[in-house]
Amino acid sequence: MVKHSKYIQVNQLIKKFNFEILYKGNLRNRILIPSLNRTGIELASKTHIFRNIISAVLWSSNESKFLSQLGTKLKIQKAISNVLKLTPPVVIVTESFTHRQILLKIAKKFNITILSTSLRSAELYITVAGWINENLVEYKTIHGTLVSIYGVGVLLQGKSGVGKSESALELVKRGHIFVADDAVDVAKITDRLYGKANSLAQNFIEVRGLGVLNIARMFGVEKTKDSTNIDVIIDIIADDNSKMQFERLGKNLQYKMIEKVKVPYYRLPSTVGRKISDLIETTVIDLKLKLLGYNSAQEYINRYRKVNRSNNKNIV
Repeated sequence: MVKHSKYIQVNQLIKKFNFEILYKGNLRNRILIPSLNRTGIELASKTHIFRNIISAVLWSSNESKFLSQLGTKLKIQKAISNVLKLTPPVVIVTESFTHRQILLKIAKKFNITILSTSLRSAELYITVAGWINENLVEYKTIHGTLVSIYGVGVLLQGKSGVGKSESALELVKRGHIFVADDAVDVAKITDRLYGKANSLAQNFIEVRGLGVLNIARMFGVEKTKDSTNIDVIIDIIADDNSKMQFERLGKNLQYKMIEKVKVPYYRLPSTVGRKISDLIETTVIDLKLKLLGYNSAQEYINRYRKVNRSNNKNIV
C-alpha cells in the first residue's frame, strides 16, 4: 500500500473555493492524490473490483449523459452507488449534471460531501485541480533565487556571494516580481517545473552588507508572489577563471534537467562593472524571442554568409 504523507481535507477545499454545499458529509475526508477523477470506468462497470477512490470526483455533462442513457432510475442509482461505495472524499458537480436528487440521496447513505460549482470542467482543471496538485506534490528544496520577469519564471543559480540576491533586489526595484531567495522549493507538476518560497523564508531576501530584508514590506505585496513556473535557469558565474568558456553566438538553446524537467539554461559571467540585472532582463527577452521563432544569432550568421558569398563573387 502506498503511503501518502500529504493530504487535503474537504473542509480546506471548501474554504479555498466558492463551492455551494449540496450535502455536508464528512468534511475531514482526505484527498490524497492530485487531479480530478471522472470515474468513467467505475460508473460503467458492473463488477466491484476497484479500490477506494482517494481523489476528488468531478461529474459534469458527460457523466450526466451516460447516466441518462442507462434508462431507468434504478440503473442510475446503482451506477452512482458503485462509485460512492468506493468512498471518494468529495464529489464536485457542475451545473450541467442533472441527476442531483438521486446523487444526494445516495450521498447521505455513504456520508459523502457533494459540492456544486458554476465553473465549467475546463476551468475546474485549471483552478481546483491545479491547486490540489500544488498542495499534494512532493517538493525538493534547492539553492537559488526565484523571480518573475515579464511573466517568465527565472531561477538564478550560482555560488554564494556571486550576486544572485543583489540582482534580484535590483530587478524588483525595476518592477519585476520576487518569489524566493536562498531556499527554493521545486516540484514537477504535469510536465513543467514549479517553484515557490520555502515557508520559513517567504518574502525575505538576504543581501550581503544589509542583512535580511522583507521585500513585501519594503516594496509592497504587489512586488511578491507565492510561486511561479520555472521557465529558465540562469547560472551566474564569477569570471575569475580565464580558461572558462562562455557562449559567443548563442544560436542554440542549452538545457538543464531538474526533477526530470528540461529547462532552458543560460550561463552569465559576473565581472566587476558588469550589471548582471541588465543581462538577466536581456536573457529573458532573448528566450522569449527564440520561443517565438526569432533567433538573433541565426540572423547574424545568415547575414555573414550572405556578405561572404557576395565578396567571393566580386573576387572572381
